[in-house]
Amino acid sequence: MTRQAAIGLTLLAAVLAGCESMGTAAQSKRTQGAVLGGLLGAGTGAIIGNQTDHAGAGTAIGAGLGALGGAMVGNAMEENSQRSQQQSTPPATARTKFCPVGGELYGEDVKYCPNHGVELRYKE
Repeated sequence: MTRQAAIGLTLLAAVLAGCESMGTAAQSKRTQGAVLGGLLGAGTGAIIGNQTDHAGAGTAIGAGLGALGGAMVGNAMEENSQRSQQQSTPPATARTKFCPVGGELYGEDVKYCPNHGVELRYKE
């Protein structure tokens, strides 16, 4: 595969990945990580593959591994963001519940701790 074809395939993959969330205000961190990781991996793979006269294979392998790694990092970032939102202090008007295992605080509408699966207790 020629270098130009490898670059073309990389750009096509980036465009198609970006279309996944067309019409939404922002992509998820998982998607952003996958696209960025795929692009960086494809570029790195093309450089390394070019040294061994296998630029196309290097690009494809690098793009796949980069997208996988980027998606994993983005997923971890998304989970941390969701966890911190769940643990934010509920409004003062609502009664506060807490997890007896981890001590996380939740609003009155949550019955079980999403992290530990135990029933929440009211904070007094």
